[in-house]
Amino acid sequence: MITDTRQRDNPVVYVNPAFESTTGYPAAEAIGRNPRFLLGSDTDQPGIEILRAAQREQCEATALLRNYRKDGTLFWNELRIAPVRDATGQVTHYVGVQNDVTERIRYQAELEHQANFDALTGLANRNLLLERLRLATEYAGRRGRLVAVLFIDLDRFKLINDSFGHATGDKVLIEIGKRLAGAVRADDTVARTGGDEFVIALADLARGEDAAVVSRKMLSALGQPLQIDGREFLLTASIGVALYPRDGGDAATLLKNADVAVYRAKDHGRNSVVFFAEEMNERAVRYLTIERDLRRALERSEFTLHYQPIVSAATGKAIGAEALLRWERAPGQLVSPADFIPIAEDSGLIVPIGDWVLATAVAQGRVWRKMSGRRLSMSVNLSARQFRDPALLDTVRDSLAATGFDPSDLILEITESTLMHNPEEAIKALNALKALGVRLSVDDFGTGYSSLAYLKRLPIDELKVDRSFVREIPDDRDDVAITRAVIELAHNLGLKVVAEGVENERQLKFLRAQRCDKVQGYLFSRPVAAAAFNELMALKRMPGADRPARRSQRSARK
Repeated sequence: MITDTRQRDNPVVYVNPAFESTTGYPAAEAIGRNPRFLLGSDTDQPGIEILRAAQREQCEATALLRNYRKDGTLFWNELRIAPVRDATGQVTHYVGVQNDVTERIRYQAELEHQANFDALTGLANRNLLLERLRLATEYAGRRGRLVAVLFIDLDRFKLINDSFGHATGDKVLIEIGKRLAGAVRADDTVARTGGDEFVIALADLARGEDAAVVSRKMLSALGQPLQIDGREFLLTASIGVALYPRDGGDAATLLKNADVAVYRAKDHGRNSVVFFAEEMNERAVRYLTIERDLRRALERSEFTLHYQPIVSAATGKAIGAEALLRWERAPGQLVSPADFIPIAEDSGLIVPIGDWVLATAVAQGRVWRKMSGRRLSMSVNLSARQFRDPALLDTVRDSLAATGFDPSDLILEITESTLMHNPEEAIKALNALKALGVRLSVDDFGTGYSSLAYLKRLPIDELKVDRSFVREIPDDRDDVAITRAVIELAHNLGLKVVAEGVENERQLKFLRAQRCDKVQGYLFSRPVAAAAFNELMALKRMPGADRPARRSQRSARK
């Protein structure tokens, strides 16, 4: 192929018969066009920049390109170009020599696949696993993250080979590989390292407990019956887990220690998960036990709600309540929310639990309204997963309809970090909730990374000053400045302000002076059961709030 650099767009001026037979384009269809027509739409290739650089420098070059024949089929083209100069030394043409190297590339790809992938299952083999682990640990080391290696050994697999033959055993292994690959993220690696042994590399983990959750998923996936050639097989597996960096700083050490752990798992009776570090075993067992018990807690009515009064800073009267989830795992045995809420969030159980909290809270709010004749707002926290649940809107609508609770008395609290995770989607979700007539509050304000540009667009009604800023006021100058600024900002945006964690009169006095609208905390009451809250409602002013602000007294006289 020869192109003419003196003409616009460097068109083809000659091709030989070999070009025609290779590409399927007759000379008449190639001449007058820039050679890039052979690229089709596949224009993002490293070889193209090599050719462009050679043309700028007016020198020879060789590049490997993906080209396409007239019928659309791909062929790999090893193209060498060389400039042709006239008597004055000016480049007038380029000569290009094309070689169809498709078979060579396919052969190389086949060799590479054989070197990196298991021939039976198509999963990564040990070579590729080691490379992926190297990259994962390097990344984790830079970011302060974890990598988990799960060594999976099928229990008593030899019996299948001995009883039904290796052909059946191979089919079982193929199906097992599919199940394992389907139970992990795209960035994780599932490998078969030989026989009935599989290894999974979990990259970029925040906590060691995450490896326990995935291991449980693996046992569940492997425990489902397999249908092979009309026979049903039930398999179990033993899983050993090693974590980077605590159990090893390199791939080989992690694999060795995960292998050690899998032998311990077999000693424990098979069909179990064992961590290399004993401490992690205890944590993983505790985590998985809580998750198991959480799944039963709703059925057994082990959850209850406690209510903390929300108090008018000006008058000292209870004007609302925040519903707080409590779990009585056994009579007298309360589980700390800090221990079970993160597990419920990770497992997705927070969605049905949150639905129960919402329905129970608004039902209780309706009861109080009938009992006292007073309007009390009911604040309910929405977790991050709840907030992203497509069914949330229907859940809120159904709960309000079922109880007859006034939507304007329901305040849904969403943490600042949840809203800032995807602000545009958050705004859409908030607008949909707002259309139901409920009020919206940003919880833990000041602990995240709010953008004021987004804050002014959020259809919210109030901000809650996080307790971490309230704790040291009025003694800590920084906390004083932050709290004062949040209150001023909120009022300028037409929002109410709630300060949580108020524990003494000095804090209350400061907040009143700053015109904070609402307060809550142990100064008034700990979260209490519904029956005890009834007694609090009967009080004219909450305990700890016996001295209402003078401004409020003047307003009362008017």
